[in-house]
Amino acid sequence: MTQLNDPAFTIRISPARKFVEIIMFGHWDAATMRRFDSELRRLLPALPAGGCRIGDQSTLFDTTDYAVQSQDVLEQLGGMAADKSIGSRRIAVLVSKTLTKLQVRRIAPDYGLFCERDEAMRWLFEPDGLRVCADAHGR
Repeated sequence: MTQLNDPAFTIRISPARKFVEIIMFGHWDAATMRRFDSELRRLLPALPAGGCRIGDQSTLFDTTDYAVQSQDVLEQLGGMAADKSIGSRRIAVLVSKTLTKLQVRRIAPDYGLFCERDEAMRWLFEPDGLRVCADAHGR
């Protein structure tokens, strides 16, 4: 497993499980956003090196300790969310604040939103084609 710990985020990559976990903390500025983008792109090649093609992994974003972000940071995160070169098979986001949920829904409407980690993990790893619960899409 590859892991990076930063004061604003933790990135864990497990090619064997085809899993990426990203934990986000606090309020980000432009420098933090650039650092996150750079570090994620630097670490993602661990997936194919471990036998998992980028795009075949499931990703969990834990935003339970992540502050409501500025419009600039949201736009940059939205750009990353739309970038297919770093995309995932399925992406779940753990949320604990209503405003964070609204921000995630705006920049990444296809991500699953969850309040409970166990539920998010079940959804992430269920086979494609199975029914996705309505809550996974925040509806």
